[in-house]
Amino acid sequence: MEKKSQIWISVIIYTLVALLALILLLNTAIPILTEMKDRAVFSKVKDTMLDLDRHITEIANQGEGSQADVAFEIREGEVRFENNQLIWEIETSSRIISPRTSTTIGNLIISSNANVRTYELDNAYIMETNIKNDTFSVRINKKGTKDNKVTYTTSQLIDYIDYNGNRMDGNFTFSLNNDASSASGTGYTEMIPSGNNTNLGRAKVVAHMDSGFGEYDLEFILESYSDFLTVKIKNFKP
Repeated sequence: MEKKSQIWISVIIYTLVALLALILLLNTAIPILTEMKDRAVFSKVKDTMLDLDRHITEIANQGEGSQADVAFEIREGEVRFENNQLIWEIETSSRIISPRTSTTIGNLIISSNANVRTYELDNAYIMETNIKNDTFSVRINKKGTKDNKVTYTTSQLIDYIDYNGNRMDGNFTFSLNNDASSASGTGYTEMIPSGNNTNLGRAKVVAHMDSGFGEYDLEFILESYSDFLTVKIKNFKP
């Protein structure tokens, strides 16, 4: 990834009859007049989405077959439909909202620098993100539940890591103090947030492990626009 400038992406998602997403590409360090203009554009599009939300709600409440003409005018940026989403995208130098944050206004969800997607399958979790035109994803196997802990080893957790359809070779192993007894035990895994999600700033899978060496949580974290996985140890108890 280029290091000369940071790109911030903000998303407004509308969920009711349709799903609308507002996406902005944002940079930092710009003249104040440019930033004021970009903020005004962002505010106008946000108001347009809220107005569209109100019209759709009114039409939906009128029953099947109801229809109405609704004005929808956006002069800046690009508007497109993609995966049941109406997406508005504009490249700007303004850091309009803080990165990797999220807020809700009615049926709109506004998030910044957030393009992580998650999928929860019967036997695995998938987390993925994009870096320009490249896709980075990781699949982690499910192990038990909070109410039904199972025996597993840390080498059984990561199923694969994939970059643009090319699966990386190698095996993941983890232990504490190079002690083999810390790499196996009983516990369970969970993804936070759970379920299928889009436009997340980050996602993680937590493997709860009660081993002969100690009890701990192993966190696998994927951040937006990252081509690597961060692994952390948390909540260790000997």
